[in-house]
Amino acid sequence: MNNDEIKNAFEAKYQLYGDMLYKIAFVYLGNHHDAEDALQEVFIKLLYGSPSFKDIEHEKAWLIRVTQNKCLDMLRSSAKKNVSAGDITLVDGARTDSDTRLDVIKQVAALPAKYKTAVLLYYYYGCSVDEISRTLKISSSAVKQRLKRAREVLKIELEDYSYEA
Repeated sequence: MNNDEIKNAFEAKYQLYGDMLYKIAFVYLGNHHDAEDALQEVFIKLLYGSPSFKDIEHEKAWLIRVTQNKCLDMLRSSAKKNVSAGDITLVDGARTDSDTRLDVIKQVAALPAKYKTAVLLYYYYGCSVDEISRTLKISSSAVKQRLKRAREVLKIELEDYSYEA
């Protein structure tokens, strides 16, 4: 491949996965700058250190895992083991329909990492339990358990909204 072909292939990958991976990083890290840094490092790893992929699903799973691992590394290295929900800001230009939406985003961001990833992939990106299982390399029952526990935590944290019409 010549440089133009590499550049075009890289841009296509960024268009395909960039938004999804940025959102995952943002929810993990809680701010735009760190999410952008994580995304940049993930794509550098894709460009210079990725394995051969069997198919597009394998590539997507690899990118999600690399993003997740990079975010966890960044959290550990900066001693931000728990991102405070109060520190979360919305993506530039994002608009919320209500305070409820913002509260839900904050509560999802405050979930433990293993629950957060399952919730993001299932509810925000529409991945099936089987897809999440393959991506995270855990059993389908483990994915279901993580989703169940995340819902339980969110139900408790957001119970004030259960009485609103």
